[in-house]
Amino acid sequence: MGGKSQPQMPPPVDNSVQEKTEAKEAALEKEKAKMLATKKKGKYGTILTSAQGVDEEAETKKTMLGGTIT
Repeated sequence: MGGKSQPQMPPPVDNSVQEKTEAKEAALEKEKAKMLATKKKGKYGTILTSAQGVDEEAETKKTMLGGTIT
């Protein structure tokens, strides 16, 4: 009399794909932060003057089409 069978449970969810994705995203974020830090370091490493500026006069010469006039 109870010709109906019990419904079967779905297979367990595989979380390994999600864990791998999270690990790759974390590594990508770490690499991105490292690249941005390097970029900032290079930008500020090229500034050779203080906030007061340069006190020396700039040496200038008149040129004509790339050559110097004497």
